[in-house]
Amino acid sequence: MPRRRHRLNALLASALWALAVCAVALNSWEYSFLSNAVPARAAEPEDTAAPVTPEAVTLSLRLPITGTRDTQIEAAIVRHIDRLKGRGQRGVLVLRFDQPDENASETAGDAATNGNSGMASDFGRSLELARFLCTDRLAGIKTVAYLPSGATGHAVLVALACEEIVIAPDAVLGPANTDEPVVDDAMRAAYGQIATRRKTVPPALALALLDPAAKVARVSTENGEQFIELKEIDKLKETTAVLNIDELRPMPIALSGRRARELGIVRLLARTPSEVARGLGLDEKSLASDPSLNGGWKGVQVVLSGPITADAVARTRTRIDAAISRGDNFVCLRIDSPGGDPEQSLVLATYLASFDSARVRSVAYIPREARSDAALVAVACDELVMHAGAVLGGEGAATIGQRQAQAIAVAWREGVAKKRDRSWSLPVALVNPGISLHRDTQPASGRVDYFCSEELDSRDDREAWKVGASVGVGPIQLDGNKALSLGVATHTVTGFDGLVVAYGLTGEIAVSEPGWADKLLDALASPGVAWLLLLIGGAGLYIELHTPGVGLGGFISMVAFIVYFWSQYLHGTSGWLEVMLFLAGLFCLVAEIFVLPGVGVLGLGGGMLVIASLVLASQSFVLPANAYQIRQLQWSLLGILGAAVGVALIGVLVRRWLPSVPIFRHVLLAPPSMTDEALDNSRLDALLGLEGTTTTRLAPAGMARISGRLHDVTSDGRLIEPGTAVRVVLVRDGRVHVQAILG
Repeated sequence: MPRRRHRLNALLASALWALAVCAVALNSWEYSFLSNAVPARAAEPEDTAAPVTPEAVTLSLRLPITGTRDTQIEAAIVRHIDRLKGRGQRGVLVLRFDQPDENASETAGDAATNGNSGMASDFGRSLELARFLCTDRLAGIKTVAYLPSGATGHAVLVALACEEIVIAPDAVLGPANTDEPVVDDAMRAAYGQIATRRKTVPPALALALLDPAAKVARVSTENGEQFIELKEIDKLKETTAVLNIDELRPMPIALSGRRARELGIVRLLARTPSEVARGLGLDEKSLASDPSLNGGWKGVQVVLSGPITADAVARTRTRIDAAISRGDNFVCLRIDSPGGDPEQSLVLATYLASFDSARVRSVAYIPREARSDAALVAVACDELVMHAGAVLGGEGAATIGQRQAQAIAVAWREGVAKKRDRSWSLPVALVNPGISLHRDTQPASGRVDYFCSEELDSRDDREAWKVGASVGVGPIQLDGNKALSLGVATHTVTGFDGLVVAYGLTGEIAVSEPGWADKLLDALASPGVAWLLLLIGGAGLYIELHTPGVGLGGFISMVAFIVYFWSQYLHGTSGWLEVMLFLAGLFCLVAEIFVLPGVGVLGLGGGMLVIASLVLASQSFVLPANAYQIRQLQWSLLGILGAAVGVALIGVLVRRWLPSVPIFRHVLLAPPSMTDEALDNSRLDALLGLEGTTTTRLAPAGMARISGRLHDVTSDGRLIEPGTAVRVVLVRDGRVHVQAILG
């Protein structure tokens, strides 16, 4: 058999052997790594009996109250009445007063429907809604007006009709006459009537919020304080001793949250829904308002797949912004990612946490995995839905050191956690190594949360919490069922249809996914297609080595490898380093075969460089630092090993069958027949001076027919094409050197 074929086969066998050895070594390494790793399994929560929280519903009342806004709210309340009364205790109805979005304009249809063309709240509509809130139909339901940004105009009347008012400390309630400066007797009577029936705000104080001509005072008597009109003070003195008179000015009054609590008409001050939930003893999830009041959910599914990179984050934000600008109010972010870049994950998480849940609901959907820093993106959404076997957190594509872990903790604590008003330990423990998480309970309220020691020690109410069982040590990996039990996930489903049912989505759900170019990129970067490209590239290279000149095999090989590295580069796992290593490896292999045959160092080194370049191009890390990365490296080596075996099999088939196909007989030279003539390398000295004809290309090694027999020959370094007359000029060390006969 020719030496060159022996050399090619030897190099291929060496490469296969090296890959097999690497796979076995990695398997042992992974076993050792996992044996010494700190277990990150979450402990089962304690069975602590907690007080049953009241059923609660939050509805968004978008201001101003015009058009059919009042009837929309009334219809929504009616739909929830049975639910609020169905558990044998008083349910809680929270009306969240949301100011109009100054940066968004309603469509013409919305304006026509709601009557909102820049007008203020309508007195008639506000009065109808206030009367509905005071009817016996809502008996047994506690109504709460939540004013995160305050309320002015006749929206104040609706707030007075609720049993309790919750307001942010700096928000302002009133004045109620901003919509109509001229106050008539009908308005005065309406405010007095609602205040008298509900008794949330004294009638005199309700009048002070409305009427610029009113004269109201805060009067201290021996029986306590009360608000009355100044004209009633003389009558009051007849029945009790008046100690102090404090006239309220100017009229109509406007009360900040702090001032309203000082006057006794507000019990709870709260800036965020979480503070409202804690103050009212409600489940925090019940404070998520329902944007579907404004015409139903209009959903969109945005796909985030593959490694987290700056480009992936930018594309995702662009798609979400486009969906919201179209009027979508339900954003389902479908995540299938091993993580990759914690900084970029924090950028996307902060962006998602900035949404106003009263206008846009964000839901993360994980059908397969959101590992490592990708978990930060998932838990930054309003809610999380997972398949039961899906993976959240744990080890992933990102290698997180101690310094980066501290930066992640600080960024999450000061950014997303504050915006969402949530504890920060559990989300960070999904990503950062070394964080010890435990389940803590608040005996007084029955509240359960998960803290690390650092967060618990920093809380003002540290003494009110009882430290419970350990949940695990970060990075903690959760499946869907475990995430649901810890309260991280809201639902577990078996498919997207389950999510649709869980949220009552109707109509067609738009999918904002990558365009055809991005889909093609993802397909090319998938492991199966990537390995196929390597197989095609290797087969083309093999054919080229057995083809005279630069032929079809070389072209196919070049295209396959270019597409492979290009797709991996755009996918975020390859760069110029991998390309340079690959080219350097090919150069060494070519030098070993054609320039310095028999040395071996260039061939072995070139093969290792090629393997290293292909492995690095298929993963986002250089050296594995956790069990997940070790498994990814094993898959990379297995894919390359499979491609190498495939190239060997294709080589056998191509050498046997391709030359006999009429169309391809000129693409690959047929191997010399071995039936009639056998190779005879004995008595080589007798060949000196004899002439013959080359049967293959000499580059510089090849085959020549001399004295009717085939011999393995080598030229003097020049390329000699098949069919060229040659003369044996030297026989040394078992090698036959020939020279072309000119002329």
